[in-house]
Amino acid sequence: MDVFGPVRSRRLGLSLGVNHLPPKTCTYSCVYCQLGRTSFMTTNRSSFSDAQQLSDHIHQRLDELAAEGIRPDTITFVPNGEPTLDRSLGEVINKLQPLDIPTAVITNASLLWHPECRAQVMHADIVSIKVDSVIESTWHKIDRPHGTLNLDEVFNGIHWFAQIFKGRLLTETMLVKGLNDSRKEAQAAATFIADLDPDAAYLALPLRPPAEEWVEAPDAENLMQIFDIFTAHIDHVELMMDLPESELASGEDAAGILLSTLAVHPLSQTDIDAYLEKHAMTPNELDTLIEEGLIRRVLYKDTFFYLRKY
Repeated sequence: MDVFGPVRSRRLGLSLGVNHLPPKTCTYSCVYCQLGRTSFMTTNRSSFSDAQQLSDHIHQRLDELAAEGIRPDTITFVPNGEPTLDRSLGEVINKLQPLDIPTAVITNASLLWHPECRAQVMHADIVSIKVDSVIESTWHKIDRPHGTLNLDEVFNGIHWFAQIFKGRLLTETMLVKGLNDSRKEAQAAATFIADLDPDAAYLALPLRPPAEEWVEAPDAENLMQIFDIFTAHIDHVELMMDLPESELASGEDAAGILLSTLAVHPLSQTDIDAYLEKHAMTPNELDTLIEEGLIRRVLYKDTFFYLRKY
């Protein structure tokens, strides 16, 4: 279990991340995933974390940040996989409510058909749902779901959740060249998402090193066509075309905080340089972490990215 950051998020402001799953535990193995291919694919919900222990870790990190005059805008469950696989999720969220800091869950929504799962996620203040494609053949190609998952069942679960959820509902669609960047795909996805009536729909691009090397962002012309289609159906659409500055917070264990962050949030060379300067860490210290096999450096789109190595 890790509590990392906070990091700057377009959707969630200054977000304190919660990583409550072992790597990489998920219901999908998405071709674009910045954490690589899924090593433990499952749809069985289990208690992967201890609710009280995780709550204590979050409180401890908040106390450290408060001493620096920092208060996160959100506490976000964004682990090494699919957060709703953890049956302790709802209990942890409930324990955090007295803090009066909004809780957010970033989910691929593949388990919202499960009544217990829906009931637990309902406790969050913000929920971001992934909708990469509503066409079954494309769904299998881009998200590579667990074999027991059924697309109709998944989408029914999303609809049921959206109809009842009282918090802030967001959607995210990752656009991959040659998979879900056609007019047909965009029309189908935009129609489905519009029916959910989200507060905002985000169109994302694979800007960090993906699980599969062949993954690329759509051409500019296709991208603009998709954006036009989405805005014709949905009131608030945002296109995320660049990487935000992460603005990692400081702390006593600079290397530990960096490793926890890289476990779920790869950083560009610019972000790493800023972090080293802020914490008076030398490039040699970073090189040592790489040599020890704790971090790996990847060249992607002419930019070096740093990821946690498991």
